[in-house]
Amino acid sequence: MVKKYAMLIVALIVLSISGIATAQEDGTYRSAFRTGCMQGPLWTTCGHRLDMTVLQPLVAIRWTADSLQPMLAESWEMEGNGDAYVLSLREGVTWHDGEPFTADDVVFSLNAYADPEIASTWASKLQDVAGYADFQSGAADSLSGVTKIDNYTVRIELANPSPLWVDLQLIFIVMMPEHILGDVPASELRSHPFWENRVGTGPFIWSQYAPDQFIEVVRNENYYEGAPLLERIIYQIYADIPTILNALENGEVDDMSYEGGGIPETEVARFENRSELTVLGQLNAGLPTYIQWDLTKEPFSDVRFRQAVLYAIDRQSIIDTIMLGLPSRADTQFPQAWARPEEGMNTYPYAPDRARELLAEMGWAPNAEPFDFIYYYTDNVTAEVMVAIQSYLADVGINIAPRLLDPAGIQAVYSDNAFEMGYFANGQGLDPSLGRVLTTCGAQLALGYCNPRVDELHQLGISVADRDERAVYYREISLILNEELQKGYLWYAARPLAFNNRIVGLAQHWLEQPLILFNLPVYQEIHTWYVEG
Repeated sequence: MVKKYAMLIVALIVLSISGIATAQEDGTYRSAFRTGCMQGPLWTTCGHRLDMTVLQPLVAIRWTADSLQPMLAESWEMEGNGDAYVLSLREGVTWHDGEPFTADDVVFSLNAYADPEIASTWASKLQDVAGYADFQSGAADSLSGVTKIDNYTVRIELANPSPLWVDLQLIFIVMMPEHILGDVPASELRSHPFWENRVGTGPFIWSQYAPDQFIEVVRNENYYEGAPLLERIIYQIYADIPTILNALENGEVDDMSYEGGGIPETEVARFENRSELTVLGQLNAGLPTYIQWDLTKEPFSDVRFRQAVLYAIDRQSIIDTIMLGLPSRADTQFPQAWARPEEGMNTYPYAPDRARELLAEMGWAPNAEPFDFIYYYTDNVTAEVMVAIQSYLADVGINIAPRLLDPAGIQAVYSDNAFEMGYFANGQGLDPSLGRVLTTCGAQLALGYCNPRVDELHQLGISVADRDERAVYYREISLILNEELQKGYLWYAARPLAFNNRIVGLAQHWLEQPLILFNLPVYQEIHTWYVEG
């Protein structure tokens, strides 16, 4: 026993000095994590894996993507055809500091996501809640549709019926402690020290954080689903994909981060030869990948420019050569085949002469000052894709300067209104309604795009539950986006991943997961995972 504790102390000293868990201590799962993903759940687009172990939603999507798991809400009832929902909260749950979780936390969290001054990336997930429009416009200072009935009951009224609201929107919203953050001014919330020492309700308790090195979370003995079998999780933070690949090969981490690219297509065979790993080489990412632009600025506001960009790029050649044929070409936003029409869309074939014609109609002359072209994937395949896109565009007189930024840096560019163009992706494999974040009038990621008909169709798409009825609306959206090119859609990506078999439950859950559920707190029963042997 003395020897065991001595070894543990040594391991923690090594961790504190180096920032990376190099010791193979029992009960530790070491998860690769991308730099730039440390913003809180209100703003992060790549940190929900961390959120799910410390902070939690009211209800979560299960890893199988076909059902919901009650979390902090024990149950919920729908009124009418989705006019409102009454949520019954789980009693006896405490925050990690011992304070009880109650309806006050729910009301605070929902309002924080919707607060225009906080400017949550996920605010649009609450746009169907009654009072959201007034809150956004400044006519109200809270969501009128969110009501505390008692300490363990909350009613959420919607402005329009939505029978899939819990299934497709509420699952994004993570609860935060009102007793800690409730009095923090909205303008100060993003910089609050809470995000570097988070207090949650989840199966693991925040223990240590070394910026750009690691986050350590330890077992919550009082977790309401039972104490986890793992002793701790170390989220080891890396700035690029090659470093993660080396760490995976050397046994320094137990998984491949899916934030930022996964295993490059050219490296999959190498990892499939390693017996200690389970490799998913063609995992469906449900991920439309695209060129995006700020539509409030010239020349991006001219659809002829956007069309010229697509005609100038030989997308199929990039897919077949650089990406080894793994992605499939995209001509609109939705990765779900049922949400796209079988005919009527422009396929934008490689036609550089057509691109030049469109640019000539605009009076375009090659831009001497290259457009700032941001991307955030750090693997070699993406680097080659950037070279190819830059070359194709230069051939028709459009000059870009690719620039690598992490997610936090990209948010800063958005906030400063400095964004011009870039290479991006957005996980939408679960349902086409998740694409609203890229098109809703006024949404940050819409980047100036606003088509009221698209907003109306999205609302109709969640007003019914039958897929055949919903398909009509999403197919019309597909046609509109294919014509207007609010983004220049390139392909639907695969994302290869690998998992060390020493963690029992990790690979097993991913083998059952049909696609990567990006940007979602996913319930994976992590409290039941354990170290082999």
